[in-house]
Amino acid sequence: MDSYRGTFGTYIAGFVGSLVCTCAAYYLVVVHPAAPALILAAVIALATFQFGVQLVLFLHLGRSAKVWNVVAFAFAFIIVCIVVAGSLWIMQNLSGRMMPSQAQMMQYMNNQDSL
Repeated sequence: MDSYRGTFGTYIAGFVGSLVCTCAAYYLVVVHPAAPALILAAVIALATFQFGVQLVLFLHLGRSAKVWNVVAFAFAFIIVCIVVAGSLWIMQNLSGRMMPSQAQMMQYMNNQDSL
């Protein structure tokens, strides 16, 4: 079994790296300094980099090429994909159910006027 333990410096570097990635993504989404497609690409790149930082500096999966490290990485990747895809599916479904179409809104307004 790998006996490597993280040092205080690696944990601080991981924390700072994760914090920088999170703040940068938040800034890009809130301020809109570029085109939406470019912002989306930057947020995806920041998320991928943060995922790598957490795997290497917190979970220490990049230290050796053992089979369990590859299995753990594959499992983490699958879970992240499931969570992201499920979240997008739920948000899209709720958006479709919560926002009425223009025709529905006009019909509602006409019904309110006739009362």
